Amino acid sequence: MAGFTRSPVNYAPSAGKFTAFKAGFVVMATMVVMALAKTAVAGEPAGSAGAAGAAGAAAPAGTTPGTGTPAAGATPGAIVNLALGKPYTVVATWPDPLFAKQQLAYPDTDGRELTDGKKASSSYADSGWQVFTRQGARRIDVDLGEECTVTSVMGRFLQSRSVGVYVPRWVRFSLSEDGREWVPVGQVATQVGPWNVSIKPEEFRIDGLRHVARYVRLEFPVDVLVMMDEVEVEGVVGVEAGAQRLNEYEAPPVLTAGSHDRPGYLAAGSAAAAGARHIVLLPFGYPPEPERGEWTAQDYLPYVAYVSEDGKPLDWMFDTILLCPQSATPSGHVLSSNSPGKAADRADWEWYLNEAFRPGYQLDALEEAAGQAKEALNAPGYRVKVILTLVNAPPIQRQFGDVNGDGQPESFDYRQVGREQALAHRLAAEKWLFNEFWRRWQERGYQHLELIGFYWHPESIGFADSPDDELFVQEVAKMVHERGLKFFWIPYFGAAGSYDWYRYGFDVALLQPNYMFSESEEVRLRITADIAQALGMGVEIEKHWNEGLPELRKWFDYLNGGVKYGYINAVNGYYQGFKDFGRAATSDPGTRRLYYELVYQYIRGTYEVRQLGF
Repeated sequence: MAGFTRSPVNYAPSAGKFTAFKAGFVVMATMVVMALAKTAVAGEPAGSAGAAGAAGAAAPAGTTPGTGTPAAGATPGAIVNLALGKPYTVVATWPDPLFAKQQLAYPDTDGRELTDGKKASSSYADSGWQVFTRQGARRIDVDLGEECTVTSVMGRFLQSRSVGVYVPRWVRFSLSEDGREWVPVGQVATQVGPWNVSIKPEEFRIDGLRHVARYVRLEFPVDVLVMMDEVEVEGVVGVEAGAQRLNEYEAPPVLTAGSHDRPGYLAAGSAAAAGARHIVLLPFGYPPEPERGEWTAQDYLPYVAYVSEDGKPLDWMFDTILLCPQSATPSGHVLSSNSPGKAADRADWEWYLNEAFRPGYQLDALEEAAGQAKEALNAPGYRVKVILTLVNAPPIQRQFGDVNGDGQPESFDYRQVGREQALAHRLAAEKWLFNEFWRRWQERGYQHLELIGFYWHPESIGFADSPDDELFVQEVAKMVHERGLKFFWIPYFGAAGSYDWYRYGFDVALLQPNYMFSESEEVRLRITADIAQALGMGVEIEKHWNEGLPELRKWFDYLNGGVKYGYINAVNGYYQGFKDFGRAATSDPGTRRLYYELVYQYIRGTYEVRQLGF
């Protein structure tokens, strides 16, 4: 089906499903190459050129290989690599079976590859690299075997952007004497950056320590693929005189990988969500097939109101309508895309604005449908909540067009104009778009609609696209908040920035499970629910554009999960194929109408867990 879909062929409203597929393809292709490289060196003796990699390193001078302890004749009190050959554990913040399966293509064969003293080359195919795939952050705990005096800790990672391998944005270091009580001793931000096109390793190091510890911890986010080859802990075996005990140490402030002050789902109808409960995404504008992107009042009515099979309003349906673009433009550019040749310019944005306020369609048609529903349901004071969409100013764009009045096209590319100018130009363009939306909305003076906020079109934070994307999104959030509106976001499962979404200024984040569109098992819904509860998020419910038995089974799983895991009481988003719910509403009794009936029951809170009878 062409149009608004989340398939790898048809671009999604914010490219999330396409991005997720593309990233997954890169992940799998990369890991196949790495697995072959791993096989090629399997069985070679430790310390051989093949086993060590092109940049393999021997044990540090003065230590016994595989132990990290001073070798015979070594100077007592010498600084050595305390981690050499020591055991460690690796824990993912949010384990997911599908992503864990991808990681199995490149196993840590002996459980010591991160502490074997061997540094890999700059090639992602080097078998010395260990691979971590999404699943939130990673926590690596190294057991030094006894109390030691730790002076520095280092973790080494690879940046290889072209294959989706990114250095972590930061690494946090902690120490412990007993493996239970941990004290953070520092956090180091990347100097290379996931946006860097160079292929190079980066060492994250904390120096200047003199602390007593037996256990050492490194934590870092995994946005797509992270490759790590070594952990080094320098120091002295045993407790040196004057070494500081951890209970005497005043720990520095550090970032957190997840929020611990937002327990529970984002409640439906909460003030944080401007009262929104059930938000349905309705895309508009599709130049390849214009009629598919046109929405009339008749199209909108089954979304605003629950209607009978002959289209008569019987009750309210979705309280909030999120209007978003289908992404394609008449020029062939793609809104929010950061791909070469696809990045949208000002003319594309003007088309998008004009399409949103196209007389008689889109917003005008929604106003008409809301008025019809209010009259039929005798609810004169009711207003349908509306969320509009801000598309991304793509960092790759060098010829956007003039928005500041100097007659020169704005460049968003920091490599061309520098970081400060690129950020300023992106913000100027985004402000122009926002102000145009606001001005046109005010001029229309809709009587049956209430604008409650804006939705951020990208489904992940673009750390790999720009060194300032975090700041950029935060500044866009300020624009929205200055008008007293809410800022909404719907990241895909495992998306960069989704685990600390509140840092970027969003008021509402709904997590996509992506269960409908992947090979993941039903447990993905429980994992999504766990993450959403822990981070104060809502959940998106996804309907496939195909309506076969496998898709119907998954559809039941989503609704059943809402009851079983409690997200039926959270703010819910609803993704569908092209006008699917609306077409189902006026279908003959049967499977198609069933989709509509079940959504209505779910919205009313009367849905009960059920299984397919066939």
